Order: sequence, then structure tokens, then C-alpha cells
Amino acid sequence: MRTLGKLTRRLFLERGLWATSILFWSWFRGSAKAEELHSYEGTDFIGKTREGKFKNFYINFWKPMRRINGKTWKLKISGLCDAPQSFTMENFDSFPTTTQSSRMKCVECWSARAQWSGFSVQDLEQLVKPQPAAKGVLFHCGDEYKEYLSREALNQDRVLLAHSMNGKPLSDAHGFPLRLIAPSKYGYKNPKAILEMEYVSEHQAGTWSKIGPYSTDGTILPGTDHPLEFNKEPHRISGGEITDY
Repeated sequence: MRTLGKLTRRLFLERGLWATSILFWSWFRGSAKAEELHSYEGTDFIGKTREGKFKNFYINFWKPMRRINGKTWKLKISGLCDAPQSFTMENFDSFPTTTQSSRMKCVECWSARAQWSGFSVQDLEQLVKPQPAAKGVLFHCGDEYKEYLSREALNQDRVLLAHSMNGKPLSDAHGFPLRLIAPSKYGYKNPKAILEMEYVSEHQAGTWSKIGPYSTDGTILPGTDHPLEFNKEPHRISGGEITDY
């Protein structure tokens, strides 16, 4: 029969050291795994990326997601519209293309500028014909992210459904195959890797607005910006689209 031996000071210290070592090793492995979650180069997945070629334009997805296959991808238009339908990438070849330079501003206080090419939401709406009751669009994205913008906001000048960045098709990390660019809104109001646009009758809170202190409107406020291409040197901004630099 097993009996409890006397717990000497030496045995206590030895066991304490052993337990501490196990805890440290578990923490170290957990930290390593956490870091691995942010490294997706050469894998089938994409997620949060801020190193290497992405240090000048950070990437942040709601959840790690499998890369989208452009050959099978379709943009689904649903909800309150008279002609709900799905579009392939080839369908957009006939849409008028607009190219513009605009800065993406994040609520984390960094920003980055890029050249975007795409088409207006109005071009799409001419085909799907939203109903009068449709007040806005709920975007469903590949990373399970959801975001809402009113039709009024979506039909503003310089708002694009972008398929290209800096003269090339969007990369997986930057929202392939289609993303929204709304320069006067914070980055969380610019959904990427869009799978579906659902026309809805009521204003809704998007994913970030539900879990954090973020407004459902998302218009950029006056304050301080830290642009990545200027080594995060503080720049004062007056609110709305950043056009001074």
C-alpha cells in the first residue's frame, strides 16, 4: 500500500522547481503557437500579418480564413432587391473601372495609402435593383466578418468595390477578390474578401461595433494619425477622408 512520505524542505523545493519548469514550458509553447497563428505565408490560410512585405500596410482579419479560390468565387447579392443574383470576376470586366489613391485609416491609429481600382456600388445596383425598403447593405465576408453600411454612404463619391491594389489584383491578404473602399470611414467599415451583399431594411451593427467601443457609423474623427510610410510620425487630422498626405 502506498503511503505519503514526509515532505522535506529539499523535496518541496525540488517539486516546486519542477512545477515551475512545466508551467514555463507550457507558457512558452502556448506563446509560440500564438505567434504561429500570425504566420500564414506558404499556407492555405491568411490572418493577421504585420511583418515583411506587410509592414507598410497592416493586415487584420476577424478570424483566420482559407484563401478564396477566384475560379469558383461568386459575389452573391441577396435581400431586398428585385433582381438578386450572383456575379463572377469575369462579370465585372464590363463594369466601368475607376482608379483612385486613398488612405486607409485604422482605429488603432495607423494608416497607409494605396491606389485602388474597382467600380461603384451604383453600377452594381443598376443590375440588382434594390427595393425602396432597402436602407443599407450587410456585407458577409470570408472570415465570418460582417459589416453594415447605409446605401447613402455606399453611394458617396470615392466609394469603390475594389478588385485591384497598386495596379495588381488584390492579394489574398488585402481582401481578394473584392473589398470595399470607403475613404472617409475607419478600416473596420471597409470589409474585405466579400462573399455576399445583403440588402436590408434596418440599420445594423457590424462585428466590431458589437464587441468594441466602435461607432456603427465609423466616420473618421478629428485626432492624431500615425502613417506607416512616415515611420508612424504623428500627424493631426481634421476628420473624414485624409487627403493632406
